Amino acid sequence: MKLLAAAFIAASTLAALPALAQQPVSTPSVPATTAQAASPSPTPSPSPTPTPTWQAAGFVAASYNSASTLGHSGFNFANGGASRVFDTVSDEAMLNAVNFALTRNGPIGGKIELTAGSNANVIASYPTLPNNSFDVTQLYANASSGLFELQVGKFETLAGAEVIEDPNNVNISRSILFGYAVPFTHTGVRLTFTPSSLFTFIAGANNGWDNLKGNGLGSPTGELSAAYNGAVISGSVNGYFGTERVSDSAWTFNAHEPTGTRTLIDVVATYKPTSKLTLQGNFDDGSQGNAPILNGAGLTETNFVGVPLAGTATWTGVAGYLEYQLNPALSAAVRAESFNDPEGYRSGYDQQWKETTVTLSYTPPGASMLTFRLEGRADVSNQGVWVTPTGLLTNNLQSVAAQVLIKF
Repeated sequence: MKLLAAAFIAASTLAALPALAQQPVSTPSVPATTAQAASPSPTPSPSPTPTPTWQAAGFVAASYNSASTLGHSGFNFANGGASRVFDTVSDEAMLNAVNFALTRNGPIGGKIELTAGSNANVIASYPTLPNNSFDVTQLYANASSGLFELQVGKFETLAGAEVIEDPNNVNISRSILFGYAVPFTHTGVRLTFTPSSLFTFIAGANNGWDNLKGNGLGSPTGELSAAYNGAVISGSVNGYFGTERVSDSAWTFNAHEPTGTRTLIDVVATYKPTSKLTLQGNFDDGSQGNAPILNGAGLTETNFVGVPLAGTATWTGVAGYLEYQLNPALSAAVRAESFNDPEGYRSGYDQQWKETTVTLSYTPPGASMLTFRLEGRADVSNQGVWVTPTGLLTNNLQSVAAQVLIKF
């Protein structure tokens, strides 16, 4: 280093000699002003942190939920046909999910996500056996080149404002739309085109709603999506269309089970005017052909000779969310929604079902992996769809819940 410094000084002196020789001997040298001085070299920007090839993440979610109808406690969510999505028991602690995901990033990559716990029984795809409390939630390989990415395998749906993973939702309980208006997962192929950071377009074909093996006819379900990814305003329009099994049960499929055309239009819009406030809306409109027609009591409608009626069943729903970050540790979220199921195909009753939920979330300072939540929720239907402990039908349901989330 000393040799390099000496060489640099010598070279600089030699380069300056001709200029010095041209100056008169009697003229004193003038010191350079600040403006004439050479500006310092800019500090180089730090290199961005490269994305690791392998990433592992997961969480544990446990909750306690207490529900009542007309002031009666001891209610079990499963007693009513139109019940909540992941809430299956009341006044008992539940291990909702132990989730682990391993992702490989890069031009050739993929993901495996496993879920254990009570949530796994709800999201399980056909032909998974019931009540085994384990689910391969996602398992896919992907290849990317330029503006395109191709996924092949099992992946989560594009539809809906909420997702399967508890920490990524603002409420403890899931919305009616999450459980009854949209699917959970698909198995197939998905092609994503990202022309810029603001726009994403997706097209794909899969085996249908929550179905590993398809409808038995060999005809796929198609998906289309267009998304705008602005910092303040974002949103997506998603569509699904294809022939689906009429029954949504994951374990009653047989070769002679009825099928029909199913369609879904799903719209999600998000507005984030400040760093603390987020507003979101979700709209769903779906239909299923060749579906049984149910009445307000949950019974199949029949014609005058007693033959069960089948036709096109429809459902629509809208949900709104407001989340406000009160301080770095505490946030509050409100959700309100309405779901209309006139043929009873999705919920089991010809009903209009509404709910309102308020949730508080607390993440202790310095412990970002830990979150505590408290929630109050009120559901109401225009039909008597919930059963009290004394066996009476009622159209309302109230609950309070607590949840612990541990992320790793």
